[in-house]
Amino acid sequence: MSLVGILVANRNQRKNVLRQYLQANTMNLKLFCFTPSSINWKRKRIIGLYRSKGKWMLGHFPFPKVVYNRCYDTDRQLMERLGAAIGIKKCFNHINQFNKQEIYTNLSKWLSDYLPTTVPFDKEKAIQLLKAHKDVYFKPCYGHQGKGVIRAEMQASGEIHIGHHYFSPEIIFQDTQQFQESIQKILGNTPYIMQEGIPIQQIDNRVFDIRALVQKNENGLWSVTNLVSRIATKGSFNTSIFDEVCLSHEILNRLYPPDKAAHITRSIYDISLRSAEIMDENTAYHLGEFSVDFALDNDEHAWIIELNGKPQKSLYADIRDQSAVYLRPMQYAKYLCKR
Repeated sequence: MSLVGILVANRNQRKNVLRQYLQANTMNLKLFCFTPSSINWKRKRIIGLYRSKGKWMLGHFPFPKVVYNRCYDTDRQLMERLGAAIGIKKCFNHINQFNKQEIYTNLSKWLSDYLPTTVPFDKEKAIQLLKAHKDVYFKPCYGHQGKGVIRAEMQASGEIHIGHHYFSPEIIFQDTQQFQESIQKILGNTPYIMQEGIPIQQIDNRVFDIRALVQKNENGLWSVTNLVSRIATKGSFNTSIFDEVCLSHEILNRLYPPDKAAHITRSIYDISLRSAEIMDENTAYHLGEFSVDFALDNDEHAWIIELNGKPQKSLYADIRDQSAVYLRPMQYAKYLCKR
């Protein structure tokens, strides 16, 4: 029986995370959950939580054959050390906090038709983007869940409206000069990117996204597990602030005829799998799963908004028959155990 460790950020997360993957473990794997602080490097042992005969127990384990990283923004040195101990190819999703500009640069070689213009923050270029597109999003390079995202919209009058999370403005600048004088203070010292705004298709006057969950299977090959959509709270451009999660085909079938909905779905599957192939070309990453967030414009064109290296599994809690979300990483772990 192969030993697989699931790395999480803290002890409070161990039980919930492990429970999810134990239910999907049909691979005859011995699973335990551990934290960075539970590793004894000198003795090459790990204290981990496991389940035995219906009880939760703590045990001392040797280093596992495979580590599945569910700890966001993991210390690089820790993962390199683990990789040196068990083999770097045996740790998957060891990097799961992505640099948005780096991802854009990688993907743009092959998928430029599906990527909004994305450039590092610069006050002069911000004005150029605003004049060209009227609508620009400022995002932290390493942000997630919409934290720190700011939307700027240039009005016909020349005013520039700024908002966090919602379309309604929090700050109104009278002209570009006023905007330039203040935007750096608003963003602070955090590295930011600027992204061209897309005229996003809405449903019931609310923004929605399409999230493709891309995972490796028992043969080490990429597949799209599902497409789900978050329907944002009314007035919000940030789909991390949502009222509802559903399978994307439910929305697409409401908005479009069946053939058009099927065409959009196929396109998103194809782009997602191409994204996975491109990510695999970069040897810095060893991914077993990630998600791709899409927005549709008013011409039904799919745009990649961002990639997420630690897919949010809680999104699938209220959607039926989504056991594959947890099964796939176990299948991939089994595949790595054999290599």
